[in-house]
Amino acid sequence: MEKFRIMRYFGAIVMLLLVALDVSGGDGVRVGIAWQPNVESYDRVILSIEQAGGEAVILPQLRPACFDYDGKLVGTQYVDHNGVLCQKYADIVKRDTYHGTNADELLSGVQAVVFLGGGDISSTLFATPQPWHGIADDSPADAVRDVSEYLTMAYCLDHDIPVLGLCRGMQMLAVVSGAPLIQDLDTFFNGMGKQYHYLHRMQRDANGKRYYTPHDVQVTDTTSLLYAISGSDIIRDVPSWHHQVVGDVSGTPLRVTGITATDGVDIIEAIERTDKHFALGVQFHPEEAIRKHIKGQPDADRFMPLEEAVKYFTALITNAQYGRQFIPGQSYTRSDTTVYPKSTDECYSFFAVLGKAEQGTLEGATAELSLLLNLFERRHPDAVDVSIQEVAKWATECGWFAHASRRWEGTALPEYVAVAKSVLGGNRVLPSFIVEHDCREDLAYIETNGVRYSPYENDKYVSGVTVCYQAPVHEHNGRKFGFRKPSHWVFYSFPAQRSDPFGFLCDEDCGHENVTNEADIIR
Repeated sequence: MEKFRIMRYFGAIVMLLLVALDVSGGDGVRVGIAWQPNVESYDRVILSIEQAGGEAVILPQLRPACFDYDGKLVGTQYVDHNGVLCQKYADIVKRDTYHGTNADELLSGVQAVVFLGGGDISSTLFATPQPWHGIADDSPADAVRDVSEYLTMAYCLDHDIPVLGLCRGMQMLAVVSGAPLIQDLDTFFNGMGKQYHYLHRMQRDANGKRYYTPHDVQVTDTTSLLYAISGSDIIRDVPSWHHQVVGDVSGTPLRVTGITATDGVDIIEAIERTDKHFALGVQFHPEEAIRKHIKGQPDADRFMPLEEAVKYFTALITNAQYGRQFIPGQSYTRSDTTVYPKSTDECYSFFAVLGKAEQGTLEGATAELSLLLNLFERRHPDAVDVSIQEVAKWATECGWFAHASRRWEGTALPEYVAVAKSVLGGNRVLPSFIVEHDCREDLAYIETNGVRYSPYENDKYVSGVTVCYQAPVHEHNGRKFGFRKPSHWVFYSFPAQRSDPFGFLCDEDCGHENVTNEADIIR
């Protein structure tokens, strides 16, 4: 990952030069706009994309295959009386994302995607769900948009399509990446005993209307995309209108790159995915500044200059042109050594070291790499002609294999290299439906025929019967284990002596509840 960060930093410098020189050259770059039901909201973003030299394309709505739709409205059984997506269906969206949809077809031909501002996101979609904030004056957005944008964002991130999230769009980037949201700033400040002075949007006037308010953003990282775009430590007078913000990003692939000091508290104003070439979210609205300046509105001078606001869209288009240039609908798996310049021998060595580090024995390494291929195929069900470079790149960056990015520097033993070549050549030892395993410290307990046992009691595991429950984040022997959003799965086998338990996902309506209380952990 260090090499990736260096390459990303170099790319940011190149982008800074291109943006500074106004090298947009967006001819032929089709920028998708994530679907939403309010068509009037598209206008300012279309204007912004065209101002930066791109071609705006309004994307179709994405729908889970198992949901019933009536026109563009989801059935009433899917939402509660507040309009929030019901938890059962939010869990399906988070679990399956775009898989089983025709996302490849619907996003075909766009090279970047913008996610717009708007209403609140259903709090059931958070990695750790929250009750709705309950403020009638700020009701949530409809569940249909939430679902479509969640699926679209997940598809873009998985395929490294450049994305720019504006306000709510930044919040959707955070939610899909596993970060929580603060649902209302006024409530948040009151909870700390502080008074909130509405820096981020104006209070309603006598006619009940709200307006954008300008404020400054501090750029916190000079190696970031945000700095490459703005070229400054301070971004002046951004148009702002929001009452929700991104919360803590720890434990996610996000980093905070912009903040605004608000009544003594740093509020997150920009986030980026460190594992993607261009995945940037800003809590403000450069598209509104662009509209105000181009339309000659009387308050335009209160907000960031036109040339500064356009840079965000220019940078997105520049990355689509000179970055990966991935086009949805084309094969994801390809031997792209310009993107990931690892030789085949290096990749086999990496897998050999990874398998040994994860399981410790030849039999365990064989199972580990078998599971790795099962997971890869689950994430990329339509992948063909898979190159070892692409699988290695995915394994390094996906975060499902502990410290995989560090394994490139290890020394591989010949017998483990032979295992890697055998498994990656198609001789895996686990069936394709085996996509789970955990070390014992990451499990809260196991349950066999309704009785709970410690995950260390091997004789209590029964294939196809025992349910393994993941633990919430906790400390054990001075180290952290567990998961931010624990799940559960069915035991299949121990492929090797002293190996981790391996298994498969529970059925959708299994009736098992995830473990949320650290006190329930059985040791």
